[in-house]
Amino acid sequence: MVDKITKIRAIWFIDREIERVLKDLEGGSVTRDQAIGSLNTMFNISSGIEDTQHMQMICRIITYLRSTNLYVQVKKMYLNRYFHESEPVLEDSKQLEMEMPRINRLEKIVR
Repeated sequence: MVDKITKIRAIWFIDREIERVLKDLEGGSVTRDQAIGSLNTMFNISSGIEDTQHMQMICRIITYLRSTNLYVQVKKMYLNRYFHESEPVLEDSKQLEMEMPRINRLEKIVR
């Protein structure tokens, strides 16, 4: 388990590093493979701090980079939250239980 301050600093570092990698990719100073390698490193860091939101976003960016050869506006797409999750995820299990019909919960208990 990572303490709160370390997690906040790691998230800040991940965000800045993703921006830098995408800017360098657009500028041509790194190749696609080098950018994907850097993003894999960021994925490992976000995995280490158990930040699923950034892990999903990095996977989306890597998938996009592998599917195209045009990197003209990748950083702009990232800054406009193109790769971020569009719908909020239910984080609280109580909210999920409240949304489930009561009958379904009872059926699971009986079975």
